[in-house]
Amino acid sequence: MAVTVLVEPDPGGHRFQAVANVARVAARTDDVVLLTSRGVRELPAFAEYLAGELDALRLTVREIFDEIYPPTRAMAEAVADECRRAEVSTAVVMDADQSLKRWWLVAPRAFRGVRTPRVVFMLTRYPAKLRLRDVQGWKLRVPKAALTLAAMGTGSLHRAAGFAGRDDLTEGWVVKRARDPDICSAHSRDRATLRAELDLPADRRIAGIFGVISARKHAPLIWEALGTAGLDCDLLLAGGLDPDVAAWAASVPEEPRGRVIVREGFLPNDVLDRLVAAVDVVPIALTNNGPSGIMGKALAADVPVVTAGSEVRARELVATDGGELAELDAVSIGAAVARVFAREPGRTRRSTVPPATAEEFAERLLGVRPARHLPAAVRSNP
Repeated sequence: MAVTVLVEPDPGGHRFQAVANVARVAARTDDVVLLTSRGVRELPAFAEYLAGELDALRLTVREIFDEIYPPTRAMAEAVADECRRAEVSTAVVMDADQSLKRWWLVAPRAFRGVRTPRVVFMLTRYPAKLRLRDVQGWKLRVPKAALTLAAMGTGSLHRAAGFAGRDDLTEGWVVKRARDPDICSAHSRDRATLRAELDLPADRRIAGIFGVISARKHAPLIWEALGTAGLDCDLLLAGGLDPDVAAWAASVPEEPRGRVIVREGFLPNDVLDRLVAAVDVVPIALTNNGPSGIMGKALAADVPVVTAGSEVRARELVATDGGELAELDAVSIGAAVARVFAREPGRTRRSTVPPATAEEFAERLLGVRPARHLPAAVRSNP
């Protein structure tokens, strides 16, 4: 049987969740091989997303890289080795922004003497929609588009896709647009029960920051915003905290208006989902001009989002009616959170776009037909 090769050396964050999503679609027709770093089988992320599904996904795991950011040449040569071992139909580099810089140069050499598979790149930091005045965005987009075309010109790259906002239903030209999924296994309607299970205060407003929490997520700014707006509200930090953020959180004294609550470390997906669904608002103050996986969870859980620092997220929030927009300053963010708290209880969202699913994302990345258009035998893949 043909093989699809997935290259993901970095198990950090929830990258292996994306690997599992793509593997499920690839396994309709192929066996799947994951090329990753040594030691990942011992990590919580592997146990969470992949360990229990190896047979169902027809997935073989090869731990071959010595680092989570291996040289591009090593990645290309690893794919070529798989081509010598089996009939590889497709190779997918799951986080290809760095590899793109030299793929056009090193991959053709690595593929000499082997049948080159169909190579797909997932660009996680490709700004899809930009205004003309967004100079920084164009400085990122134009070189990446040029490098994509250069690699395609060598025959070593055949398709590239990038994360798109959940409102973006367009195809994309050089880099195809794959809507970031909005998936959450918990819902805000169960907030009281979730808070009891998670040992969170039942009678407090809570704003939540989730995931890998570095200085880029502006936790001190959001805390300042809550105080500036005069809101009685706790701030929950849940996920992997950078040392500077952890030190800041530990230094914040409990105040009459609220406190900083920390849940630090790797969070299994179901725990992360329940924490997101348990809060009252998810402020995302992040200048990365792209979609947010945490925002997707909040939308699916019907938890309002306050977004600042990204036109992509702003457009998405308007289309999904999922929260409030703010500028990247304490006064504006605080006012947006206050507007969320002033909403009518049980308010119905009026989204103008369909939900973005993990299956749709993987199909767009791979460039395959949606499951509903496939014969039943292929969809079920017995």
